[in-house]
Amino acid sequence: MLNIYFKNSKTNRLENIEKIKDGVWINASHLEHDDLEKLANMSDLDLLDLQDVLDLHELPRIERQEKTLLFFVRIPREQIDEKEIIHTTPLTFIITEKYFISLALFEDKVIKDVLKNSLAIATDEKAKLLIHIFLKISQRFTARVREVNNLVASQKKKIENITDTDINELIRYEDLLNQYMSALIPVRNVFEAMLAGNYFKLEEEDSDLLNDMVISIRQSTEVCQVNLKSIKSLRDSYQILFTNKLNRTIQFLTAFTIIMTIPTIVASLFGMNVTLPFATDHFAFIYVLLISFVAVGAFLFLFYKKKWL
Repeated sequence: MLNIYFKNSKTNRLENIEKIKDGVWINASHLEHDDLEKLANMSDLDLLDLQDVLDLHELPRIERQEKTLLFFVRIPREQIDEKEIIHTTPLTFIITEKYFISLALFEDKVIKDVLKNSLAIATDEKAKLLIHIFLKISQRFTARVREVNNLVASQKKKIENITDTDINELIRYEDLLNQYMSALIPVRNVFEAMLAGNYFKLEEEDSDLLNDMVISIRQSTEVCQVNLKSIKSLRDSYQILFTNKLNRTIQFLTAFTIIMTIPTIVASLFGMNVTLPFATDHFAFIYVLLISFVAVGAFLFLFYKKKWL
């Protein structure tokens, strides 16, 4: 599905138009083969190059083909969903002499926010428009990383009452952060390449904004690394706690087995068909019970002193 937008320095608002003309922004989502063929004709790109856009695992990078620039980036999914396996999605920008083109597998909130808000940038100012969208992407990453950071922090409070569900949550957060890391570092490289001025002539204001975004992405990367270390530390702590609980349980069961063995031995001795003490005594059963209780009590006292119980 292709949507065409236009705004120049003379118009006050972004307009959704029907016909393609120079200086428009073409936003494509839920791409089909016919859409790719149209875009290939407009951008003078090979159809095979555009099919990279459909790859859910496409890595961020910049490509130059004659006078056309392709920017491949990745953005976080709109929500952190436990059912999702892939937590980032590709977003591609094609900049030609005539058009600014954005391509996404799915309709995304980053683009919708830019379209929904009052866009002060003209669509024919391609570098400024690209930087404006990259700013939104940077803010999305920062928000998502902060959200995961809070989720990981909440797990630290439950360290004494950890459950299997909590461990599964940590594993999911770890996978999510690793995917964010694999997207953030290449995205930062894309921003730094733009900052170097090899693709656009940037004004000082744009350079400062790009530099701020590079710093923001770098900080988000560092927060991801810190959180990954925290998750590893938490998992190690949980493993130690589980091991200690298991050891205490085994120790208790071993001591309980020894204690219960004592009355069994006494009862077995007095159950033999041979002449035994108290064999003719009317209180023999009471004596046997007393011997068993005294022996069990002695071992209980010993295990208590040794802290085995």
